[in-house]
Amino acid sequence: MSASEYTIGAVRALASLATGRSRRILLRVAFYSLAILVGLPLTFAFVMTRTFRGPVSAAPPPGWREVTLRADGLRLRAWTAPATPGRAAVVVAHGVGDNLESFIDVGGSLRERGHAVLLLDLRGHGGSEGRLTTLGGNESHDVRAALEYLKTDPAGRDGAIVMGFSMGAVAALLACADRHDVRALVVEAPYDTYRDTIRHHAWLFYRIPRWVPLLPLSVAAAEWRAGFDADDVDAVAAARRVRAPLLAIVDGADDRMPEAVVRRVFDAHPGPRRLWVAPEAPHVGASHHPDYWRVVTGFLAENGL
Repeated sequence: MSASEYTIGAVRALASLATGRSRRILLRVAFYSLAILVGLPLTFAFVMTRTFRGPVSAAPPPGWREVTLRADGLRLRAWTAPATPGRAAVVVAHGVGDNLESFIDVGGSLRERGHAVLLLDLRGHGGSEGRLTTLGGNESHDVRAALEYLKTDPAGRDGAIVMGFSMGAVAALLACADRHDVRALVVEAPYDTYRDTIRHHAWLFYRIPRWVPLLPLSVAAAEWRAGFDADDVDAVAAARRVRAPLLAIVDGADDRMPEAVVRRVFDAHPGPRRLWVAPEAPHVGASHHPDYWRVVTGFLAENGL
């Protein structure tokens, strides 16, 4: 082999080696880009849309009756109890990972005041069908189904009051917008908008800054997975369209839905309205405060209920 042939062969080998290294680098860049742009958003979307089912009772306690509602083709479990004539019925909607059993005491207190009560398992929770949550978006259809049920039941002849907690509060606000049959709305620990609460919780739990592109990508993946539009899940916009009197409850020790967040919802409502901060209450813990029922029943009485 001549010197020129040896040189040409060496150059070709180096070029081939460089090409192989470039391919490996490109493959690594592509792999990590795919993991960041697809894998992480899908993982976060799974966390954002999964539900947590707690144990459910085989049958309701004495004085309650189980009924089945339907929303978007899903069967929803609800417990109802009768009313004293002249009192509005109350729909109660729980938060993420909860179910209607957690609010049997709330329902009992409302019954003592003479209200018919409908405790609702939102989709993907308790004894209701469904496997994904939209943090109040599609769940608002469940609350609407409960309100429509009451319109066909004697218990609903005097109208309805809706009580929502956390996710259930957002579902209640969305469901009650523009309705004339809702006579009062009580919401504890609602968030403002879906996008804002995802950014807030991403920082609170994972210290991910609000500006990181992972967050909008994760929201887009959640929209695709659960079949909803995140921009429609806006409790502030819904509050502007709620015609019923509003009681907004802030849990004083809640860093998930702090007072500033709840106030954005409260301030959007045209009134009548009332805001109560439950001192030292944890997330969805206001009902354990000694002043809770004084505040709630006082608000209802102020509005002729």
